[in-house]
Amino acid sequence: MRTLDRSFLALLALSLLSSPLAFSQSLHGIDLTDLDRKAEPCTDFYEFANGTWRANNPIPASMTRWSKRWQAGESSKDKLKEILEATALEKAAKGSTEQIIGDYYGACMDESRVNARGMEPLRPWFAKIDAAADTTALQRVMAEMHDILVTDPFTLAGQQDPHKPSMVLADISANGLGLPDRDYYLKPEDRFKEARARYLEHVAAMLKLAGSDQRTATAGAQAIMTLETKFAEASLDNVTLRDPSATDHNTTFAQLEAMAPHINWAEYFKHKQLPTDVDMNVDQPKFVQEVDRQMQQTPLADWKVYLKWRLLDSTANSLSAPFVEENFAFNGKYLSGTKEMKPRWKRCVESTDQLLGEALGKKYVEKYFPPEAKARMQEMVRNLLAAMRDDILSRPWMSDDTKEKAMAKIATFQPKIGYPDKWKDYSHVDIRRDTFFEDMIAGRKFVEEDDRNLIGKPVDRARWGMTPPTSDAEYSPLLNSIEFPAGILQPPAFDMNAVDAVNYGAIGVVIGHEISHGFDDEGAQFDFLGRLRNWWTDADLKDFQGRGACVADQFDHYFIEPGVHHNGKLVLGESIGDLGGAKIAYLAYQKSVEGKPRPTDIDGFTPEQQFFIAWGQFRGDEIRPETQRLMVQSDPHPIAKYRVIGPVSNLPEFQKAWSCKTDAPMVRPPDKRCEVW
Repeated sequence: MRTLDRSFLALLALSLLSSPLAFSQSLHGIDLTDLDRKAEPCTDFYEFANGTWRANNPIPASMTRWSKRWQAGESSKDKLKEILEATALEKAAKGSTEQIIGDYYGACMDESRVNARGMEPLRPWFAKIDAAADTTALQRVMAEMHDILVTDPFTLAGQQDPHKPSMVLADISANGLGLPDRDYYLKPEDRFKEARARYLEHVAAMLKLAGSDQRTATAGAQAIMTLETKFAEASLDNVTLRDPSATDHNTTFAQLEAMAPHINWAEYFKHKQLPTDVDMNVDQPKFVQEVDRQMQQTPLADWKVYLKWRLLDSTANSLSAPFVEENFAFNGKYLSGTKEMKPRWKRCVESTDQLLGEALGKKYVEKYFPPEAKARMQEMVRNLLAAMRDDILSRPWMSDDTKEKAMAKIATFQPKIGYPDKWKDYSHVDIRRDTFFEDMIAGRKFVEEDDRNLIGKPVDRARWGMTPPTSDAEYSPLLNSIEFPAGILQPPAFDMNAVDAVNYGAIGVVIGHEISHGFDDEGAQFDFLGRLRNWWTDADLKDFQGRGACVADQFDHYFIEPGVHHNGKLVLGESIGDLGGAKIAYLAYQKSVEGKPRPTDIDGFTPEQQFFIAWGQFRGDEIRPETQRLMVQSDPHPIAKYRVIGPVSNLPEFQKAWSCKTDAPMVRPPDKRCEVW
């Protein structure tokens, strides 16, 4: 009865909040103090919507980007800190949620003990690597390293079978690069050359900290670079990796052995406790063949230094201060432009969330995510799905046959909001207050085992891909599910005290974005059951791809600095998501006010203007130049400025809301206007 009572109260709260008469005086609109009134919305909407906030709130030294959204994500860590500090003081029973997260956090915060241990935690691992007499023995060490998520040079994990999406198969994917992606090893531009030189220095510095002399460390770094370059040459580029068909290679065990005969797969699968007849996919056969080739051609000593490096690189932040600082100097300062490390408490909060996230998340949602918020989100998701359905049905370029299959996909969308219905059981994870490195290893082993135990079994559709405190959202084409953790469901994304126009413009566009991923260039390759197969007519698919090409061309022309611009094909999925998300969120908002008195203007802005400003304020990131360069190279998301102005410049609804002239910079000409959904 308690559940029924709670649901009734939630629905009652929702009905009250949805009524324009109930709280019209108490609900607020957009934040006026964010606006840059000197900017014209029809000229630079990004600057108009959030320019003053960015000017008054420079990026903190420990962050790569900053906006109200990122500020909210960081403030959630303050809440997690309170939870963890309280649990760390409890005398909780062994295996309880409080003991596990409290002792993990407490051990992480004991910096003096961590520093005093120095290199000690890795010595047993280095000894195992040194003791390997041949590549067969070395492969045994690699398998053990995979158990603690040092998955080099390849990864084995569970993944839904794209042809039998009700089952989980074993997926072998490429890994093993220390630089952000393959192009950093291969491209001739000066910025990549500089990155390679700095990487060599960084690797040598880490090897020195681990006990090598300068000469040995320098030679080791060069050997590592040589081997990783071979792997890079055999790797798919980032654009190709976005195509699910490019990594779809169902493989039998016999075929795997023939593909890489110098890897003892039988022993590896035995170690992983997996039968050799398990269904399997190899993402990049060429890469696996190259690993096999290097097992023959690369000297054993070079393989050993490579594995030591990958172990160092993976665990550096759990070691003593010199390792943490050197790791930050390269990955944080040089590659990302960050000025200083986050305080230790925040890094310990993030580590706890990363490895024990549902244990920590359970405490978080109990305190900070009320049922009223979940109910209001569920209503918005229903409205957005209805708007997407109506939009698809109105597309003149789609045939009835394709529309029918699209409707089946809409009907089977699985929304996940706030937190999972069933929590993971961490009670057997051995966490102690005085051994942080070993606690980290125990947490990693849990994550690896939790994933591996899914292989060969039916898919658990209730599992989540993110932890409840995470400030993000995602779509899974295999599950056909959209996921919104409690961490993102706070201002500025979602505000229980804001008018609907603001919520539809912020979290509504995010919801629409994730729904649109089901119909972007990648998601559209999966049908309503999550199967990788074409469900389009030939004519419809050609038209759809042409519409996507318009979006790719638009983003190809967005520069972050002279000579460096977005790759439209890399950001195509996210850009279709933003374009579709903005459109269907707007349609859903319009639908939500049908038959009701028109919402009043607030602070001189119409509801339609409030909607678009909310999107501009939610996405108003200021991003460091170094991070922008990283994003342009390897991130499928455009930088924030173009995520704001890119989609809305295609929408006639935006032009109408702001009375923009047809030649305004924020209005794309009709012959260049992109419309997918």
